[in-house]
Amino acid sequence: MVTAGIVLAAGDGSRLGGRAKALLPHRGRPLLHSVVDALGQGGCDEVIVVTGAYADEVTAVCPPGATLVYNPRWEIGMSTSLQRGVDAAAGADVIALTVVDFPGINADLVRAVLGAHETGTVTLPKFGDRPGHPVVFDVVDAVAAASQATGDEGARSFLHRNRDRVRRLDCAGLADPGDIDTVEDLHRLD
Repeated sequence: MVTAGIVLAAGDGSRLGGRAKALLPHRGRPLLHSVVDALGQGGCDEVIVVTGAYADEVTAVCPPGATLVYNPRWEIGMSTSLQRGVDAAAGADVIALTVVDFPGINADLVRAVLGAHETGTVTLPKFGDRPGHPVVFDVVDAVAAASQATGDEGARSFLHRNRDRVRRLDCAGLADPGDIDTVEDLHRLD
């Protein structure tokens, strides 16, 4: 069984003052490295990074071994990046989807979510009452989620429509679930 990790890293960071989140410093290197490493060390056979707004800069710092996919429609929103990533992962059986602005991601979290995944379900980590990443899909469900997504929405509609198949996995204690949306969130990079 082939597992692909997808990192959505195409946004322009408008709420962060127009900065590429993938390039933010995290533990002495770009945040993108932490996310890609967590997916790879956590059990993903391949990692796909979807770029967009800062494609040249993100490409320049992308870790070796990750597959870069450019989303020329990134301005439309996260839906187009999800579609590009899922298209690039078409040969996989399982997809672990995450965003680049999640500095708390680590190999233990990824391993736990992948290990708990059962065919025919979607595995969603939760941190208390808060849903998180990576979300694990069978490829057929990832394709459906991507085809249903619109605008700046990722898989949310698919998850809502299929909530009876969503397995929430308690991951409290495995990671800090906070992401980096605004300047006030930059403390999470420490």
